[in-house]
Amino acid sequence: MDTSRRQILLVEDEPFVALVAQQILEDEGFAVHVAASGADALSIAKEGGTEIRVALVDFGLPDVRGDTLVAQLREILPGLRIVVASGYGADELVAMFRDLPGVGIVSKPYDGDTLLTALRRADPGFLPRE
Repeated sequence: MDTSRRQILLVEDEPFVALVAQQILEDEGFAVHVAASGADALSIAKEGGTEIRVALVDFGLPDVRGDTLVAQLREILPGLRIVVASGYGADELVAMFRDLPGVGIVSKPYDGDTLLTALRRADPGFLPRE
């Protein structure tokens, strides 16, 4: 992994959404590790994810629910900050993750500004303010 750049794990099963999010994040200087499933994300985290500081996780993955993946990623990387992305009701997700520090929510569809704002909320020191 490229440790000279800020590391982020992008977990998204829809190729177009992943491509757009990856481009937004790379334009901001991130080294982006893309996973199309929960299993891929866990593999990346186990294989050297200690440099990954933030994960952007789609809640509706085909192999695992977002809340389960968040818990599994936190077991591997306890200090990991996470932004959960979903096209479903944000209120339900806020209630689900309310008691977990360092977990933020972003509603889909999101644009670059919305995504970067969610990342800043999850980890204020990770992404400089403009």
